[in-house]
Amino acid sequence: MIREFFERRRLRRQLAEYIDPKRVESFIRDGFPHGSPKPGHLEFVIAYVRGEGPDQISERMSRVAELASAHNAIVDHLVSGLVVLVFGTHPGFSSEPGARSSLVQALREQLAGDVKIVHGATDGHYGLFGSDSRMSYTFLIPQFDRVLGTLSELEFGMVKETMLA
Repeated sequence: MIREFFERRRLRRQLAEYIDPKRVESFIRDGFPHGSPKPGHLEFVIAYVRGEGPDQISERMSRVAELASAHNAIVDHLVSGLVVLVFGTHPGFSSEPGARSSLVQALREQLAGDVKIVHGATDGHYGLFGSDSRMSYTFLIPQFDRVLGTLSELEFGMVKETMLA
């Protein structure tokens, strides 16, 4: 019982850094979704930030994560300067219509010429992916390589919306 209490407290602290605290309670109450990946309509935002060094890049990635949480997006991955955000992959998260566009606008306003963004919507899959030794709750969208290619072609300060088939 005490072990479970401390585990829940640790989970609240860790997830609250990236996810709205109200959503954390949904995870604790309902658990993390499990089972085979589920099909669904997904909205995504892929942001790449730049900075003068690791501290500045880290601070900007943190700002992206904070804005994502404020707009009910899930921070899926943080890698180097890349931040992958998604809407629609957990039943405990609901987003308002236009939340993705609102998030993109907030990112543009606050990070200006130090971020480039590709965003869009498509049908994909979400859930637990991996193996017994390493599993991650994430999402798959078709033509993700095309999304990354589009991102790499953008100049900092630019935004591109893409709809995938």
